[in-house]
Amino acid sequence: MASMNKPLGSFVAADTPLARVDARVKLLLLLALTVLVFAADKLWAIACIYAFLALVMRLLRMSPRAIASTAKPVSVILAFTLMANLVSCDGTGAVALAGPVSLDPAGGVRGLLAVLRIVALLGFSLCVSASTTPPQLSDACIRLMSPLAHLGVPVADIGSVLSLALRFISVVGEEFQRIQLAQRARGVEFDQGTLRHRISVWTSVFTPLIVGLFRRADRLAESMAARCYAEGSTAAPRPAPLAARDRAILMGGLASMLALGAASLLL
Repeated sequence: MASMNKPLGSFVAADTPLARVDARVKLLLLLALTVLVFAADKLWAIACIYAFLALVMRLLRMSPRAIASTAKPVSVILAFTLMANLVSCDGTGAVALAGPVSLDPAGGVRGLLAVLRIVALLGFSLCVSASTTPPQLSDACIRLMSPLAHLGVPVADIGSVLSLALRFISVVGEEFQRIQLAQRARGVEFDQGTLRHRISVWTSVFTPLIVGLFRRADRLAESMAARCYAEGSTAAPRPAPLAARDRAILMGGLASMLALGAASLLL
């Protein structure tokens, strides 16, 4: 599972059922899941969503550690979200602590639901990015936005920018890991010392990273100029019909999510 330690947005080459699904279907289902995750307000509905996430991860042969490593950078935000809902400073909480500070169990449940929603979205996004190449993602976005071309929206140029952005996500992650490993090899400790010392240590990582990104951007601009790239010089791909299997997956997924969302709101 080492391959799952790649940055979010990195494709993991593997012959899995999800990898064979059309990228447009995966993006549409991810969008529908985003709506469902925030519409579901019951713990049992969130549990059903996590059960589906576990099924998808099993189909991808992905370890739960992948989601844990993905959620690690936002762990402070998740903890703050939970504590901000759990702790009450106006004395209205059910469990008094000290002075006006108290604990609100109902707020804690709300905070827990918010944390679970964010982690679920991270997990589904990771599953999509791990089973879809950046060109497939950008091509799917262009095809889904193709009707906007009739309104004068530069869909092809947006697709080119999106393709470059998706490619640079993995490049930035790999470059960051390479620089960090080089600093560790020199004896640098990132989790020790005072706050000022840690800021200084991390500066030794981010400075060459940013300089390297500007260097890559300059080379990319020169390469695009040498190929006479200009606004409107690329054509958007023609819309392609979905295969019967992909249509069945899309309709089945949307119907299941609609049923779960309706049950969560009505029950």
